[in-house]
Amino acid sequence: MPETFFTLSDGSPRAVMGIRRKSNGTVQTLDESVADGDTVGAQLDGTGAIRFLGIDSPEKSFEQPLGGGQALNSPKWEQYLTDPFANGYPAHLLETPLATHLQARFGSGAAANHHKHAVAAGDSLKQLIQGDMTALGQTLDQFQYFLSFSYEVFDRFGRFLVFLNRNQANPNVPSPRPRSYNERQLQAGRALPYFIWPNVNPFRDAETVAEAVLRPGTANTVAETGDLKRARDFVKSARATNKGVFEVADPLRFEAFEIRYLGRAEVPNRGVIDLSKNDDVILRPQSYFKIPHPEDRLFIPSEFIPLFAAKGWRLEGFA
Repeated sequence: MPETFFTLSDGSPRAVMGIRRKSNGTVQTLDESVADGDTVGAQLDGTGAIRFLGIDSPEKSFEQPLGGGQALNSPKWEQYLTDPFANGYPAHLLETPLATHLQARFGSGAAANHHKHAVAAGDSLKQLIQGDMTALGQTLDQFQYFLSFSYEVFDRFGRFLVFLNRNQANPNVPSPRPRSYNERQLQAGRALPYFIWPNVNPFRDAETVAEAVLRPGTANTVAETGDLKRARDFVKSARATNKGVFEVADPLRFEAFEIRYLGRAEVPNRGVIDLSKNDDVILRPQSYFKIPHPEDRLFIPSEFIPLFAAKGWRLEGFA
């Protein structure tokens, strides 16, 4: 079965669909499928991929300057992460403080460490899904996902961006539907938070993007309420109990987004707000590490920085 969603060479997401079908499987007539002059019914006949919002789990494989997509436990990745600056990454792209921060974690075993935690994260998700199938008494053919979308529906690879859960007709039968897989992975310590504004609550519930902009001096107050507090508390608990990526013997050495920008020979490109403080500063993208705990970082895409500045936020390094 072909992919319903795909991307062009410039990264633009596209899709191919058929005319909507009836419940008996036959194709609708045009009179049935064309609602009016700008609305049609379509059938998703192919497959797609889903990327979880609000979390970031370790990468099992990823492209990197030494050549092509490679599993993180490959000799090439092992060589690369021993010292990326000596193996193809243009170190001049990084500000000195960030380069120093990264260098402290380069060395033997970094790639194997990341791959190990990536495999564990995948196994954890499979166990959660299998547990839901068992709880619902369903088979692979019967089981369905429930997708909750946010401000961004697709990423640049044509993947749905969602909060994902099991689908059940009655949310309380045969048992109450649990938290999303996104949150359950955080709770298990198998993923780190990756809060990108405005795709997480309470920001995704705002009627407009402008209304979703935080007021300066309120970040910690907002972060200590609702869904955001619960997600942050899951991470704090996992760290306190040495779960998953926080294990004592071999904790996750590099965050997944660090592997991605090192692999692509790029630099971080989102501003960051510190959710542990009620200040009015947006840190430059390369200063994310100044916020030591990932649950305290709220990443702001560059295109939205002017909205925050207009509301009174100060940009690090600027008067």
